[in-house]
Amino acid sequence: MPVHNADIGELFDEMADLLEIQGANPFRVRAYRNAARNVRSLGRDVADQIRQDKDLTQLPGIGEDLADKI
Repeated sequence: MPVHNADIGELFDEMADLLEIQGANPFRVRAYRNAARNVRSLGRDVADQIRQDKDLTQLPGIGEDLADKI
């Protein structure tokens, strides 16, 4: 089953919730929430970016750590 931007955004939001519950660094929580919002609002499919071997860190709000998670 293909993964869509909305799916990735939902997972990042869930991770942010879990991190918040654990009392993680607020900047890390915010990074996940921002990434979720940015991935959802992209005009292109992240799965296509992966298939084309594009650098996901070029996407807004996606750093190396979050790109590796995607």
